Amino acid sequence: MNISGLRGGYKSQAQQADNASSSSTQGSPAPTGRRLQRQDALPANYRYHASQMPATPERARVAARYASQASSSAGPSISLSRQSGHRENPSLARFHETMQQSPKMSRGDPLPEKPEIVPKRLQEKIDSVNLPRLNKLDKNLYEYGKMATELAKEGSGSSVALMRMDKKVLPLLADAENARNPGLNLHVYKRGEECYQAIKEQHKIVQQSGQPKTMRALYPPFIGMPDHHIALDIHLRPGHRPSIVGFESALGHMVDHIRQGIAQGLRGAKVHMVGNRIQNSEWDCIMYSLNNALKSFKHHDEYTARLHKGEKIPVPAEFFKHAQSKSMVEGLPHQDAIVTKDKGGLHAETLLHRNLAYRADRFDHACNTSIEGFRMQEIQRAGEFLSAQNRKS
Repeated sequence: MNISGLRGGYKSQAQQADNASSSSTQGSPAPTGRRLQRQDALPANYRYHASQMPATPERARVAARYASQASSSAGPSISLSRQSGHRENPSLARFHETMQQSPKMSRGDPLPEKPEIVPKRLQEKIDSVNLPRLNKLDKNLYEYGKMATELAKEGSGSSVALMRMDKKVLPLLADAENARNPGLNLHVYKRGEECYQAIKEQHKIVQQSGQPKTMRALYPPFIGMPDHHIALDIHLRPGHRPSIVGFESALGHMVDHIRQGIAQGLRGAKVHMVGNRIQNSEWDCIMYSLNNALKSFKHHDEYTARLHKGEKIPVPAEFFKHAQSKSMVEGLPHQDAIVTKDKGGLHAETLLHRNLAYRADRFDHACNTSIEGFRMQEIQRAGEFLSAQNRKS
């Protein structure tokens, strides 16, 4: 669908909120990464020395990378030495080598001086799509992958036709993510009425069984706009009314209308809407809704569950990974937040660095193409899901 009225420079309340840690004049200790956490899992006589990381996440990432490069020419790194005798630990050496050989090491590459037609990071996602394999698995998925990769390579990004393919393949993408994430419980609905009726039925079952349930839904909230989708995070509890948290990434000025529509479709439900407006493109609504559903699940305990309780808290930095406008990231408190699973090792990356690394020329202006990379990732995962299903049958 064609979305109008978007403003790339819009700042949400979450982005305007002061961050106490960001305004501090003293450097805070760097977060502990997975590599450092593994020390606690090793016997005492096998633990390796870990130097203290610099104060800022960006310097921490760079320092770790330089340290790894120096170790290749200066002998075994002290961080890989046994505390008793400083002999190299083979297990840790193999782990370090695996980290260095990972494609994720490209996160430490220098940023291009100006936006490219196809950024290296996006090209890596394109290359991960195995079209010959998809052709053997599912014709629709193959056509989808072929169209997505071709548009990305030529610098077009998305289109009406690709958006229609997003919609057609969305149920398969949801199945693949449900298989990867036990407890996600993600459902796709074609109409608002269908979505609301399904929630009512599940709420009735919860009241009868006494067993709580959490689910997510993707659906078009507006009549006459069947292509625009949003994500819902749904909490159903015995003795309580349904609690709904909705996520809208594009139509910020329509958030109140969406809230009213949900409240009418689910009378008595508690409804909260999050409008982060990270989408500027016209045809990527479905991908953003899918990503929001996954983010709401992955950040459930520290964020989504608290929204259901009525707390007012800032949107986590991870929700802005696919923000297409640099103004949604640069100069704001969350720009230096590390948004990777690795919080202090070789693969750590800040939100701003990621935004700039995916920045590309799109129709005479620059934007972050991370959502296109997310689409490639979902296509790849759907192929892996179908391959696993075939092996079981």
